[in-house]
Amino acid sequence: MAICQTDNTKLFGRAVILEVADGCADTVPTEADFKLLMPGTSKTFDMSPNTTTSSADDTKGWVENIVTSNDLTLSFEGEVRVNDRSDQYGVYKYIKYYVAEVNAGRQPTLWVRMTFGQIQIQGYMVITALSNDGGTDDIVTLSTEFKVADGSTVQVTDVADDVAVTGVTVAPKTASIAVAATRQLTATIAPADASNTAVTWSSSDATKATVSNTGLVTGVAAGTATITVTTADGAKTDTAAITVTA
Repeated sequence: MAICQTDNTKLFGRAVILEVADGCADTVPTEADFKLLMPGTSKTFDMSPNTTTSSADDTKGWVENIVTSNDLTLSFEGEVRVNDRSDQYGVYKYIKYYVAEVNAGRQPTLWVRMTFGQIQIQGYMVITALSNDGGTDDIVTLSTEFKVADGSTVQVTDVADDVAVTGVTVAPKTASIAVAATRQLTATIAPADASNTAVTWSSSDATKATVSNTGLVTGVAAGTATITVTTADGAKTDTAAITVTA
């Protein structure tokens, strides 16, 4: 029996992604700075073109329209979790940032980009709506929208094809730590330009050593444990042998 991989890229809604990044209009953030705002359920864009019309008698009966400006709006709605994920910008950080900017008399602005299938809309934008909804027995949602804060930053570009992960390497491969001591492990993804660099960490024996979601190992009791890192893309793995001393 054939076992085939599920291709969720056929579901177009999965290809609409909204990400944000801190910064000012004069410097475009790096790829690593952009993070998903939160788990999204609805993402929309609206160019809202303003037009002027001409009905002069030399138009052969056709009213002619000319676009004069665009009120670009990116809207987003998502579900609120009790705890934000570390790989997301996070709803709680987002709300605190908004309030802090307003209290300081500044505009709450962020770099925002929406990946829409084969294109990406990006610009420096101001938060123009922010609200939540949900009862005690409902899923709590958050709705927000962004409008252009600096017109010179708006661009629409093609989305490059995803670069698949081919492997991952842990360093160091072996380490010895005392009980209650820590040791940071690092994971290097191959190739360097892989599209999805997310990883998860796990310990073969949490009674001997634990590992955080950032690769920080903590000694629990004397003994040994194997720490495994697994890539989100392709489930590639590598391991490190940890010895915990009393």
